Amino acid sequence: MRPVSRVSTNNKPSQRPVSAQVARRRDFRRQRRQTLLLQLWRFAALLLLSGGFSWTLLRHGWTLRSPEAIILTGDAALETNEVIEAAKLRFPSPLLEVSPRALEQELLKVLPVRSAQVQRRMLPARLIISLKPEIPVAKAVRQGPAGRERGLLNAAGEWITLSDALPEPLTNIVVRGWNDQQRAQIAALLQQQDRFEGRLKAIVLHPDGNVSLITTELGEIDLGGEPALLNAQIETIVHLNKTLPKYLRQAHQSSLDLSNPDRPELQLPAPPTPKKVKTQP
Repeated sequence: MRPVSRVSTNNKPSQRPVSAQVARRRDFRRQRRQTLLLQLWRFAALLLLSGGFSWTLLRHGWTLRSPEAIILTGDAALETNEVIEAAKLRFPSPLLEVSPRALEQELLKVLPVRSAQVQRRMLPARLIISLKPEIPVAKAVRQGPAGRERGLLNAAGEWITLSDALPEPLTNIVVRGWNDQQRAQIAALLQQQDRFEGRLKAIVLHPDGNVSLITTELGEIDLGGEPALLNAQIETIVHLNKTLPKYLRQAHQSSLDLSNPDRPELQLPAPPTPKKVKTQP
């Protein structure tokens, strides 16, 4: 009798049917993902469009199109084309590419002004440039690479290049041999020139560093080369102008040595030798 073989079958677990509530949750999550993705795309597109519009507006909307967009204020007697040339502006030019600080520095370096202020205005696109003129105090001469140069000086002793836009200097004083190293001494003399009561005609700077003055009352005054003594020397000059006898103060070709202000030395010109009178034999 043959053995009966039994074949065992593995019964697969039966899948439970998905409930309607779970299906609704899955659909809701899928729809929410789709909505979020759609919103992200819309935001990205809006960002690109607004960025492109902003770039176009900045690049082409706020543009200095002509010299009429440059508005000058202040008392400087300068033409608009002179300022544009000094600022190296070109038209058309995007307004936001213009740096007010850099433009101010360029104008101060090129133009005869003591202050410059630049402001940008958007609607309409323009530049407001306010310039205050330099105030010359004295005339000056210096030795430059091309030889002798003439210019003007302000109250700080700074060199001002000659320009038709500049007014006449406030005094008739001439500074000869100007150099930047002795600017502090020049400024001190110019700022106290009122104490000379109009008697100061010239300030002479010598190559060896010595300083001398040309005055109408005391003639040539040698101050030497010690800047620390300058205030004492000025006080001595003022005192001598008030106390010296008139015939000594107005002596022709006299000179005063004030290299030591405590011991001023007034040198008078030698009197002319009398002419010999020829006697008849």
